[in-house]
Amino acid sequence: MKLTDYIQLFLGIVIGLAAASLGVYLFLELFTDNGFENSLSTMRAEGLLGKVITIGTVLNLIVFFILIRLKKDMMAWGIITATSILALITVIV
Repeated sequence: MKLTDYIQLFLGIVIGLAAASLGVYLFLELFTDNGFENSLSTMRAEGLLGKVITIGTVLNLIVFFILIRLKKDMMAWGIITATSILALITVIV
């Protein structure tokens, strides 16, 4: 692999983590009555944070298919890697 492949893989990981974070934020803002911070602390206290992270990763699916269509295969691998990292975090939390 060339250096540019590693850079694209890293960018894919960053994009995947950012998309999942955005998904968590949007879910908590749109589907809860409290604000983001209150909802996040409530979900953590009730043990539902892992499920919220899982819902947030749905945006990674959309980004993955966009990157595949644009023929950015290494970035798509980064999205898969970020999703795997988030899955591990979900199991731990």
